[in-house]
Formats: sequence, C-alpha cells, structure tokens
Amino acid sequence: MVFAKWDVVPGDPMEKVKLHPLEMAGPQQAARDFMLKTRRRKGLAEDVSVQKVLEPELLQGLKESGVLD
Repeated sequence: MVFAKWDVVPGDPMEKVKLHPLEMAGPQQAARDFMLKTRRRKGLAEDVSVQKVLEPELLQGLKESGVLD
C-alpha cells in the first residue's frame, strides 16, 4: 500500500462528541472518528484524555499556567 497524498484531518480528536458507529461522521468530527475507529481496531481503550498521556508534573504546570482547566 502506498499513500500518494497526506492531508490534515479536520476537527479535534480529543473533542467529546457523540458518534454513531454505522454512520459517517461530519466534517468537524472526522478526526475523532478516525482516532476511535483506529483504537477499536487495535483493541485499545476508547477513553482518551490528555491526563492519561502527560506526566503529573507537566500536567500540574499546564493547569497552573491556565492552558488546561
């Protein structure tokens, strides 16, 4: 398989939106839809958040600076 073109997928993959499994996602939910379908295929948890990925010290620093709430 060869990819001839790469584009940025619209939308925010971390945004919590209700997606229906058998329906095509709208343009602003495409990134979340791709991420969830890939995670399902790989057997990973669908619940993804920044808090699970970042180290506690970095997360605390981001909260104090106002980047995260």
